[in-house]
Amino acid sequence: MRIVVLLPKLHAGAELALNQLLRRKDLDIVGVVRSDISPFRRKYWRYVKYGVRRAGVFYGLMIALTAYVPAVGLALASILIWNRRGKWLSVDELIRRHDLKVHDTEDINDLQTIETLRKWHADVFVTVYFDQILKKEVLRLPSTASLNMHPGLLPKYRGLWPEFWKLHNREKFAGVTIHHINEEIDSGEVVAQIRYPIDAQDTKFSLLMKSAQRGTKALIRILKTIKKGVPLKPLHLKGKPNYYSLPTKLHFDAFYGNGKKLFSLVAVWREILKLF
Repeated sequence: MRIVVLLPKLHAGAELALNQLLRRKDLDIVGVVRSDISPFRRKYWRYVKYGVRRAGVFYGLMIALTAYVPAVGLALASILIWNRRGKWLSVDELIRRHDLKVHDTEDINDLQTIETLRKWHADVFVTVYFDQILKKEVLRLPSTASLNMHPGLLPKYRGLWPEFWKLHNREKFAGVTIHHINEEIDSGEVVAQIRYPIDAQDTKFSLLMKSAQRGTKALIRILKTIKKGVPLKPLHLKGKPNYYSLPTKLHFDAFYGNGKKLFSLVAVWREILKLF
């Protein structure tokens, strides 16, 4: 069963997931599609502009930094610890070591990307923190399924920044959901869901890493089920669907007023070390 993983560049949760997936000898990961969110791309600045429009200049810049402060911690840890222990490798290093096909794109639905992916003959697409919407032409490419690992409990937490909103709403539990992908956002049939308690010291980043770790384990179980030819049974979840966008200034003020944090360099380092 040929699996293609779609993920963003410079994303801690996506790197963790790909490391775990590639440790499995019983899964055939053949290629990686990467979405570039670097400051050298117009898409990044559109995202920053949207964040500033939603939350003001100060919090908008905080939104922009959330992609890169964890990346600094990852880079330091990779140099000092994981590469020596062989426990965590960057996406670039994983591509080299496992001889993976790779395609970088700003638009997963453009003709060049579609033609490239068609030649890979994938059975399953897996999206992990991927920041683009797959349209019908792309969803038709894999022969068996397209699955998303969403770092929130569906249907309550659709959309952006579910880790932030769970802390903002003072939830007692966080979670991660595996679901089929359709053309609507986070609305496909759910095939697995995991809940775990939120600790008092949790940050947006720590919840991201916990969801990545737990979600990848659930994703592996689902992929092994598909490989055996066993039909996936959809979960019938209760609750009203809610879609969340980026926070506004009022949301940030309430978030910090409740003593919550997005991240800190010390916390980034501490939370990553807990995983290994």
